[in-house]
Amino acid sequence: MNLSNQIISMFLKGILILAPLFCLSACESEMEATDNKPSVSSTAVKETVLLQKVAPIIIEPEIENKSYLFDVTDHSIEELEALLVRAEEVSQTHPKDFEDLEIVMVIHGPDIDLFTSQNYEQNRQLIELASRLDAYDVIDMKVCEKTMSMRGVNRQDIPSFIESVPYAPSEIKQRLQDGYINL
Repeated sequence: MNLSNQIISMFLKGILILAPLFCLSACESEMEATDNKPSVSSTAVKETVLLQKVAPIIIEPEIENKSYLFDVTDHSIEELEALLVRAEEVSQTHPKDFEDLEIVMVIHGPDIDLFTSQNYEQNRQLIELASRLDAYDVIDMKVCEKTMSMRGVNRQDIPSFIESVPYAPSEIKQRLQDGYINL
């Protein structure tokens, strides 16, 4: 199951858990409107309460693979920021699901420029978000030394929380051999 499917699964789990509460509230309102006379709604209330008690046990998703790889190249700042914001949201709303989850992001190509000290002011929000997620072990960021060299970027121009790897394609290949799922 890839990260998108996991996120969708968690979203659906939330809907299944919250839906009975909304139904229960609506059913109670209907009963109040009819002067508390029992009606078909009381059956719906009983079914809703039963579903609420049983559903969390039945729909608990099990994450099979907990190692994911994101190849970061040729993305816009908006795409990267959206990905990091979503990772932050999911990690905050489902912290238990992130205990054993590992997401490695390997940056190479022109995307390296987004994280350089020369572009820090323009990309401050992205860099600070990435730093925070790395610090909280939500993601593990890597940068390609070969690409940095080709683009004239020095190691000290990249934030220290981003680890360097000699060659991104080799790192990606090794992670895939180690069982990571490529996103």
